[in-house]
Amino acid sequence: MEKDLDFSGRTQLYFQLYDKFYEKIKNGEYPPGTLLPTETEIMEQYKISRITVRKAMDMLLNDGLIVKKRGYGTCVQNKKVEQTMQRVLHFSEEMRKKGIKTYTKMIHNEVISATMQIAKALNLPEGTKLAHVYRLRYANDIPMCIESAYLELASCPDVPNHDFSVESLRKFLKDTYNIQWAHARQKIFAINANSKLAKQLDIPHNNALIFIERVSYTEDGRPGEFLQGYYRGDSYYLTTELQA
Repeated sequence: MEKDLDFSGRTQLYFQLYDKFYEKIKNGEYPPGTLLPTETEIMEQYKISRITVRKAMDMLLNDGLIVKKRGYGTCVQNKKVEQTMQRVLHFSEEMRKKGIKTYTKMIHNEVISATMQIAKALNLPEGTKLAHVYRLRYANDIPMCIESAYLELASCPDVPNHDFSVESLRKFLKDTYNIQWAHARQKIFAINANSKLAKQLDIPHNNALIFIERVSYTEDGRPGEFLQGYYRGDSYYLTTELQA
C-alpha cells in the first residue's frame, strides 16, 4: 500500500511528491504516454496545496519525465531517441535498428529556385532550379521530425515525380543517378517551434527543437544535398565521443 506524505516538516512536501511520481514513472507503473492525474485529483489524494503539486510537476517537467499537452493534460514523456553525431544518420534505418516502427508523410515534392543561402551551400548560382523534398517523419505513430532536402534538379530531374513517403530518397538517388554521399558537414542549433512547425509536429508553440543544417558531399567532393532537419527536443538527444 502506498505511504502517505510525511507532514512532519523534515522533507519538503513537493520533494516527497516528486519522489513518488519519479518512482512510478521509472518502475513502469506510469509507462510512456500515460495521462497523469489532474492537479485537483493529486491535491485531494495527498491532502496538499496546488502550489505543492505544481512545484513537484515542474521538477518532473524540467527532468524531461513528463510533458504538458494543451487541451489534454500532463503525460509521461516518451523515451528519448539517441542520435549519434559520428556519422550521417538516416531516419528510417536508425529507428528500425532501435525496434521503432516508422512511416513518412510527404508534405511537398516540388521544383523551386535556389535562395542565396541554399545556392551558397551547394555552390550553385542563385536561382538554380532545385528539387525540394519536404517530409514529416513518424516513429511509433508520433511525428518526430521534419526533413527538408534540396537537390540540384539538373542532377536528378525525376525526383519531383516520385513519392518518397514510400520510397527511400537516398536509395533512389543511388540506383537512378549513382549519387551517394561520402561525407557531410552540419551545424546544430537550438530553436523554438514556430506555429507551422508546432502544428506539423503536434507540439505546443515555442517548444524546443533541435535544428540541423547539413550539406552532404559526393565521393568527388561536390556538395549535392542541402538538408534542414527539425527534431523534437522532447524526443531526441545527441551524443558524440571526444578524445581526451
